[in-house]
Amino acid sequence: MAATTTVRVHRRKSPAAVRRSETVAEARKRASTWMTVAATRLKEALPVREGRGTKAAPTVASSADGAETSKGPLAASGPSPAPLAAARKAVGAVRDALTPTPATAPARRDRSRVLPATSEPLSPNGGAVRADAVIATRARRGTYPLAAPSWHAFRGYVTDRSDWDELRSVGLPAMMRAHRALALAVAAAGAALVLTLVALAAYFCLAPATASANSPYETAETAAPTSTPASQWKAGEIPSLYQADAAWGDIPYGQATLGEAGAAPTGFAMAYVAVTGDTAKTPADFAQWATDHDLTAAGADTVQTFLAEAASEFGLSLKLIEVDDHALRRAIVSNIPVIVVTEPGTFAPVASLIVLDDIDGNSRIVLHDPASAARTAKSWSFDDITGAALAAYEVSAA
Repeated sequence: MAATTTVRVHRRKSPAAVRRSETVAEARKRASTWMTVAATRLKEALPVREGRGTKAAPTVASSADGAETSKGPLAASGPSPAPLAAARKAVGAVRDALTPTPATAPARRDRSRVLPATSEPLSPNGGAVRADAVIATRARRGTYPLAAPSWHAFRGYVTDRSDWDELRSVGLPAMMRAHRALALAVAAAGAALVLTLVALAAYFCLAPATASANSPYETAETAAPTSTPASQWKAGEIPSLYQADAAWGDIPYGQATLGEAGAAPTGFAMAYVAVTGDTAKTPADFAQWATDHDLTAAGADTVQTFLAEAASEFGLSLKLIEVDDHALRRAIVSNIPVIVVTEPGTFAPVASLIVLDDIDGNSRIVLHDPASAARTAKSWSFDDITGAALAAYEVSAA
């Protein structure tokens, strides 16, 4: 018959639970001892009562002359002092048992130590157990007493081999259940990883797009742009205005300046001058109006909202048209300014706008880009414009 091996795996208890278990066990043991002692002493002290077929055993006493006299429980007229003395003695013994002595009082445990549990089989000799090596090592070392945090203590904790041994022996889930601090640390590390991934995703989704090196929209600026002087502005002609012009480029606009992010108010100013001929309002005036109405964000939706509300405010009419060759060509040859809202990563890293002006002899579009004098000087194919356009608007007087 195969030998049977009993394996006991004890889950490590907290010091308070260990002390509570020891106190309960000691109280039960003492109570059992008290009851046994009291029952024995009272049984010895009290005489056997007559009745129900039981007779008292006669006692033999010696007289002064040496003669033996037989006595029963009724031989004496009064109570015998011997049972009373024995009863007092029994009560005293019970009282002594109820009073803990240094020998029976539970010893104060050292809270800096952890009692080792065991995962080894019971020994056949006297029921002794052999402690698990990992837990025994930790018990001898004690819990990590970091009275004052230091690099030396931290390095000792990290390089402790017993933690790695325990991890290999029981696995991470069991170790996390046994050590709440480890579970919290793993949860914190997981949360930090998730937040990092979310931050990276947000960065790549929200970061401004840039045109590739071989893109037709990528041009190099050779000099600071110069806008058409206000003295040359007139109705029917679209002036070349640039957001980085020294006259208004440093004006605050949203979270930046007009020169860095002011394509929308600058492009709107070009169309406004061409339709109305008004030379009193500059890109700075439209930028201030956009700031007052919280319309300075660089998103495509905000740019289109700015165009619609600014047109209504300053007496212009916007008509949304199809973004195709036929609709653009018809508006341009009719001498109607066309504002095109462009995709991020084409004419600008964020949503921007351009103003279409004319068609040259090669059937290419002449436009005004408020962000770049170099792109304004180029002519563009219809495919370049329709490929970059989000929306197109004809601009006329209201």
